[in-house]
Amino acid sequence: MNTIPAILLSLISWVLLAFCFPPYPLGLGALIVLAPWFCVLKTASKRVALASSYLGAFAFNAISIYWFYHVGDIAPPTLILSGLFLSIAFLSLFTLVCAYVFIKLPYILIFPFFWAGIEVLRAKGDMSFPWLSLGLVFGNHLELMQSYALFGVFGCSAIIIASNMCVATAILKRKKNLGLAPLGLAIIFYIGGYGVLTDEKNDVDTLKVAVVQPSIHQTKKWSRDYFDSVMTQTWDLFETLEPGSADLILFAETAIPDYINSRYRESRFLEDYAEKNNSAIVIGALNRSLNQDPDRIKKYNIYNSAFLFGFGIPVLEYRKMHLVPFSERMPFDDVFSVINYVDLGSGNFSRGDSLSIWQPGSFSPLICYEAIYGSILRDAKRKGAKFIANITNDGWFYKSIAPYQHFNLVRSHAVENGIGVVRAANTGISAFILPNGRILEKTELFEKKIITQNFPLETYFTPYSVIGDYVELVLFVFSLLMFVVAIIKRYPSNKRSLIQ
Repeated sequence: MNTIPAILLSLISWVLLAFCFPPYPLGLGALIVLAPWFCVLKTASKRVALASSYLGAFAFNAISIYWFYHVGDIAPPTLILSGLFLSIAFLSLFTLVCAYVFIKLPYILIFPFFWAGIEVLRAKGDMSFPWLSLGLVFGNHLELMQSYALFGVFGCSAIIIASNMCVATAILKRKKNLGLAPLGLAIIFYIGGYGVLTDEKNDVDTLKVAVVQPSIHQTKKWSRDYFDSVMTQTWDLFETLEPGSADLILFAETAIPDYINSRYRESRFLEDYAEKNNSAIVIGALNRSLNQDPDRIKKYNIYNSAFLFGFGIPVLEYRKMHLVPFSERMPFDDVFSVINYVDLGSGNFSRGDSLSIWQPGSFSPLICYEAIYGSILRDAKRKGAKFIANITNDGWFYKSIAPYQHFNLVRSHAVENGIGVVRAANTGISAFILPNGRILEKTELFEKKIITQNFPLETYFTPYSVIGDYVELVLFVFSLLMFVVAIIKRYPSNKRSLIQ
């Protein structure tokens, strides 16, 4: 295949794939849209295949994460655009690695597992970003989402890759039966999911939960000049909730946009309300403590935290463990301590060290980004959590596709692990999500609203919640081994002996 057709086919494949992820509608198209790209990998020269793969992935990531621009709105435009370009370029490297291994190793049947392993790799470490795992395309179809409970998001990614490879083989080798694989998979997944959804239980204990979404614009939220008006907007909405009508009330991440220990009036108000109305209140705010490390670089440890008020006990604090790279924390700052001496514009937060299980209802609080990691939801469920209270501030994303992507991630991993999520967002999307992914109620973006539901205190058994950690470990190790083998095969046998 010549250069221009190869580039065009790769671009078509990857651009179409970008529109398969929620909130875009193509969804099931992910089972076939990458077939032209696989045809390129099989028929073009190695150099052309790799170049066209990188260009296609670059287009895909540009469409999918353009909203990075909004997250860095407080920085100079040149710096923002440079950061966006570098982020897209970096994420596109993962596809380049996959293309390279596909070309170098003829073991086609195991390539889908390599792809899934690369997605697991991308979800590990200080620079992890599991945002665009291929399996997430099922998020528009509740029936198809039930496959997460068996295969996990990463397993569904492998199945989608296998489907596209079948179509590519059908095109190149004229094996029409293989071309029917996507249709067969869609039918099987739909029927299986439909059967699971018809077996829902209704007779379970519930907890009356209220979620407060004040919809405060991000540019005003952190301005000290606007602090009083921000809190007034939050409290005015809160006062529309009938006192005593909820057992648990959730506010968003950093609903108090300041250090909690410097805001006595707000803390006292929440304590009094909780005690008077026999309710528990979860609210996000910052906290800081003096760094006791004798070799300290920072005077204070700063935490993005959730606080629990109620029951006449001292206020409980959960400190966010998984911080957003480059925004809340610079990657590898604990390895390269010199980073801590340089102001690179990151939040410079410290990490918490453990999950919490709070009452009433035995729930685990998770803050923003943490709830997109299936492994964290599994840990919470194993510790006894009946549901997740996910507080977030999606105001950084403005009116883009990012809040919908974020919501889809949380919902998908809830289904994967069979645990419900109550989500409180500053600007949307706040929601009540059952363990099978069904949405009891949700808000729209920038809607100022309180939503209340009797939320079931029940988790569902899913095979993946039991074996998920082992599956992901095997996929991770397998992908590394395959990559090493592909690198070794790059060298002729006479040179390989020198390496060994």
